Amino acid sequence: MKVSHHLARLEPLVLYPLHGISDGDWHRAPRGRWTIAQIVQHLAVGVDLVAGAFTALAESGAMKRRRRPHETVLRHLVLGIGRIPGGLRAPSRTKPDDKPNPELAAAQFRMGVERLKELSSELNEERQLSLFVRHPMLGDLNFPEWARFHYLHCREHAGQIGDRLRWLGK
Repeated sequence: MKVSHHLARLEPLVLYPLHGISDGDWHRAPRGRWTIAQIVQHLAVGVDLVAGAFTALAESGAMKRRRRPHETVLRHLVLGIGRIPGGLRAPSRTKPDDKPNPELAAAQFRMGVERLKELSSELNEERQLSLFVRHPMLGDLNFPEWARFHYLHCREHAGQIGDRLRWLGK
């Protein structure tokens, strides 16, 4: 799947199911689970961090991927099979606030996705493949790999959003 196709699917996956939910429903969840607002903020921060990192690298020279065997295996499993293993903890930088503002979280998500879309048109294919941003578990990922990861990550959390909506009776 092309980078642009992955990026185009992010907003519909995450935000479209949320049209019309009440302010209170953004902040309700089963005990010990993230609320919808927290899920959206978590995704927004992750997308925004990656967009910022690639923006900072856009003018740098070609890079080499750091090779760590366990990361290489996990990267191929996740990006190849398309499943993110369960039971993983969010990196501290992407952990959501206790009660994030839903409008701000959704706006940050949209802006981060737009920044990635702009980068995908500004960086030619060679540049997209030669720049790397570190993922805490998968190691160095190039731009197309990050686009695939964000799609898979958003798809995983979209399932959780669906669970919350069903739990709320929506």
